[in-house]
Amino acid sequence: MTAALHKNTRWLIGEIAGALRSDHGQAEGVAEVLQRLAAQDLSPAALRTPEPRRIEACAVLPEATATAMLVSPGTAAAIAACEEDLRWVQNANYSDAAMGAGFMSGYGYCELIGPQGFFAGDDLLLGLMLLGPRRLYRDHYHQAPELYWLLTGPTEWSHDRGNFELRPAGAAIWHPPMLMHATRTIDTPLLAVWCWTRDTGQGAQLA
Repeated sequence: MTAALHKNTRWLIGEIAGALRSDHGQAEGVAEVLQRLAAQDLSPAALRTPEPRRIEACAVLPEATATAMLVSPGTAAAIAACEEDLRWVQNANYSDAAMGAGFMSGYGYCELIGPQGFFAGDDLLLGLMLLGPRRLYRDHYHQAPELYWLLTGPTEWSHDRGNFELRPAGAAIWHPPMLMHATRTIDTPLLAVWCWTRDTGQGAQLA
C-alpha cells in the first residue's frame, strides 16, 4: 500500500512539474515553482500518510477531473489514482458569513506537499483546489508568492480590485506577495493546482 501511494503521489507531482515545464516554462513564477519542486525530498523515506478526508465540495471532483483530461491527461489520470488518499480541508478562518452564502459547500483544498500533505516540504506548499460552480472566492492576500494552474475553466480573476477577466482552462496565474486577488466560477467547477513557493507560515487574509 505504501509503495503504491508513493508511486501515485510522485506520479502526480511529476505530471504537474512536467506540464508546467513544457506548457508554461516562460510564464511568470513557473521557474520559481520548478526550482522549489526540484529541491524537495520526495523519496520513499519522506512519504507520509495523512488520513484521507472528503468534504462536500468533493462531489464535483469526478466531473472536474474528467474535464481536466482536456488540459493535461497525465495530470488528470494521476489525480484519479490519488483521489481516495487525498485529505481535503478548508481554511478555518472562512465561513459562509465571511465568504457568502453557500461558499463553504463548494470550496476545499488539499496538500500534496506541506504539513497536511504526503511530503512535508521545506517552506513549500503544493496542492489542489476545488471551487464549485457560481462561487466567489472574495478578495484576499498572503505573504507567500502563489501560482495557480487551471485544470478547468473558464473562470474569472481579479487583481487589486480590478475588473474580473476571463481565464481559460490551462492558464497559469502568478500572484506576487501581498497582491490582492479574487476569483469566481461560472457554470462549471474549478479544479486547479496551486503552489506557495516560500513564506508559507502566514495564511491568507481576507481584504
